[in-house]
Order: sequence, then structure tokens, then C-alpha cells
Amino acid sequence: MLLAYMDLLHVKIRKANQMSKIGITGWGWYIPRYQLDRSAMSSAFRMNSGRGSRSVAAYDEDSMTMAIESARRTLRAESNINNLIFSTTHSPVLDKGNASSMAAVLGLPFQVGAYDLGGSIRSGFGSLKFGLSQDGESLVMLSDLRFGRPGSDDEINGGDGAASFTFGENPVVEVVDVLSESSPVMDRWRAEGELGTQVWDDRWSADQQTALMLQVTKSILEKNSLTEADLGSIVISSASVRSVATISSQVKASSLHSSEIDQFGFLGAADLGVRLAWTLENAKAGQYILVVLGADGADAMLLKTTQQLSSAQFGRELVGTVEQVDVPTYLTWRGLVSREAPRRPDPEAPSAPAAARNHDWKFAFIGSECTACGSRQLPPQRVCMSCGAIDKHRTCSMSSVKSTVKTFTVDRIAFSLSPPVVVGVIDFDGGGRFRCQLTEVTPDDVAVNDRMEMVYRLISISSNGVRNYFWKARPVRENS
Repeated sequence: MLLAYMDLLHVKIRKANQMSKIGITGWGWYIPRYQLDRSAMSSAFRMNSGRGSRSVAAYDEDSMTMAIESARRTLRAESNINNLIFSTTHSPVLDKGNASSMAAVLGLPFQVGAYDLGGSIRSGFGSLKFGLSQDGESLVMLSDLRFGRPGSDDEINGGDGAASFTFGENPVVEVVDVLSESSPVMDRWRAEGELGTQVWDDRWSADQQTALMLQVTKSILEKNSLTEADLGSIVISSASVRSVATISSQVKASSLHSSEIDQFGFLGAADLGVRLAWTLENAKAGQYILVVLGADGADAMLLKTTQQLSSAQFGRELVGTVEQVDVPTYLTWRGLVSREAPRRPDPEAPSAPAAARNHDWKFAFIGSECTACGSRQLPPQRVCMSCGAIDKHRTCSMSSVKSTVKTFTVDRIAFSLSPPVVVGVIDFDGGGRFRCQLTEVTPDDVAVNDRMEMVYRLISISSNGVRNYFWKARPVRENS
């Protein structure tokens, strides 16, 4: 169904491009700060796990929270989003969409169409085609967690990350052409309910994927009267290391994807997006960029940067200081090892009616500001806690306002996949005080007067499977 839908999108893209120039207007990407050394996996499982490290999402991160972080670095004040598309192979919830919740967190209006398009690595490319085919401005979010059974290919060679793109008129990067070839290559699969992906012998599957990737590359260049020498950069994404190496050696361009991205591992549905975002950051105006994906066939997208690239603002979050996690911690975070739970009641599921009544606060972290005295209330209140004025307030968004730790405490009893829980009282710049969980900290490295920023994270998973998300504070990061 996805492949047939992508063919329909290709027709719409051609028609849309004939009427107006639709292309990439912005981008941003996010890589978690934690990494797992592959040598540690080698020692733990007595197998060859290769060299280097892979990126690891924290215990309170998933594909949705990472996508939100990348989108917050993509959207601008002047953005007018009509459609939101979310793609991943590891969806936090099924049946209920994730995209509608993400639109609420990002503060987008109810009129935005929000859709989930996932289930396969190729869905990332399909989402880009979807965004390119829509009227108005679209936000495309690609995010993934890659994990499986201990010692599996996804655990060793995978990685976690996210990238987002906005599509619209007056693009920074024009989409010249898109070509696709589909083939049911049995290289990897995961049945519903299974923990990890199973893979076929890479020597055979790589030969199949590589031939398709070379064919679609040749076709799109010939169709547009270009040669390899005309390419400024080529972005290659495939779960097969062999395929990437072959394409890199046979298709010559001024530059290939960077080792700065390779170090994080293969990022699944987000891999193509993160590599493209990095390439655009390092591109020059007037360059052709060829994007090639090998998954269930092959896809190619030919891009050309415009003169607006030199003044374009992009958002990345690539940590300057990496924190290593050990194998037991990683396995616990991914739910592959169950820790002894504290002798405390199970987390309660959030109330659907209460969440609906407090929609702006629950999702977008919208507080209130008294129009009589100017003080801020978190959560929003009808009665000002400073001057007592009633119903004299306006809304104020606090998700992007930085804060300072006033005091904190350590809870060693509350349940957490990364105990102990650190709770702090933070004072926001310009006014407003709030008590919340602190994340990406330990009791030893957090201190009064530390500078903090707000992030949307997982709070708990109740016994009935409901995932409860809310805003936490974390130390300000270098590239935030």
C-alpha cells in the first residue's frame, strides 16, 4: 500500500512543481547525548561488535520526543504549517496516531493535518515525497530507535536520532526530480509483536539493493542531463554497509556523507534525513545534491541549493560532550532487562478528560501572565497568586524560556528506569516558578543556579499501557 501511495505522490509532485517551486525551506536534526561503546557489547556478549560507538536515546526518550526536538530546531516564527507528517519504524503507540500529539506539543493550530506514515525504513523517503506534494507549508519529521535482541545487527550497527524538514514555496533547496524503483527484497523483516528485526545474509541482499540503487542513480542523472561530475554532494543511506561502500566507490561526487554521522550508527527511517540535514549545512549555493536510499527497492531525489542557502538558518543538536552508558543501563532503558520495581504503587494513567481540559498546558506548556501585575503562573490560574486579580491574564508560552535551578531534591524511592529521580524548583527568566523532574542529570552533577531548558519527555508508562509525557528541565546544551 505504501509503495502504491508513493507512486501517486510522485504524480502529484510533478504537477505541483509545474505550477510553483516547492522545495525545502528549513531543517533541523537531533542526536541524543548518550552513546554505547561497541567494545563494551563485545565484552558482554563475547562477539565481534565492531569499533566506535552508537547513539542511544535516554530512558525517557523515544521516536516521538526526539522528532519533537528536531522539529523545535526547524520551525521558525514565520512558519505556517498546514500538514505534519511523522515517520518511524518504532512507533510509541499504535492505532492512535502520534502526529496529532506532536502537533499539539509544537503549538500548531487544530486545523493542521497530522498524519503517521511509518512501519518501514523506506517510509522516511515516502514522508519527504508526501511533504513535497502538499499545498501550503508542510513539516516532515523522521525519527527512529534502532534496537533488538542483544548482539543483533540493529543493536550493534543501529543508532537513535531524528531530523525534520519544512517544505513550501520560495525554497532554500529546490527539488529538481524524484525517481523510485520498488522490489520486494527480503533483506530484513520484523513481525508484529517481535522485539527485533531479523536479517538475511547481507552478501546476497546487498547485491540486490546495490543494483537497484545504481540503476535509479543512473536514471535520474540521465533524465536531467547531468553527470557525476555535476554533483556537489551525494547522500547515501542503506542498512547495508556493503551497499553504501559500493555506491560510494562507484558514484563520484565532490563529497559524500560525513563520518560525523557514521559514528552514530544507522538511524533507520531517520538516517536519510539526518545525513541530508548535515549535508545541507555544509553545502554551497548552486550545488546539485543527490539523495539515494536503498530499502525495498531504491529511491533518488535530486536537489539544487539556491542563493538563499547562505542566509538560511538551520538547527542542529549534536552534543559536544558525549556521555557513555554501560551495557546493563542500555538494556534497562530499552526494556530488554527488567529491574526490580520499588515497593510503590504503579504509575497512574493520565486522565483523558483532564488532558483535554488542560490541552495547552499539558502539551504545549502554555502558562498564564497576569495583565494587572505581570506575574506568571505555572500551571495557568484564573486567580493571580501575586495580586489576587481574577480572570485578568493572557497566555504565555514557556517551552522555549530558559530557567535557573532554585533548589532540588533526590527521590531514591520513586520508580524510574534511571534512578534516582531528581526533582527541582526552577525560576524562569522573566518570571515564573515551577517544580518538575530534571533529566540528563545525576545527584552529583546538578547544583543550585544551574541553567536549564525545557524538553518534552516520557514521564511514565501505566499498567494499562498509556504513555504519559510532560515537560522536564535539563541542563542547557551547547548547540541548543
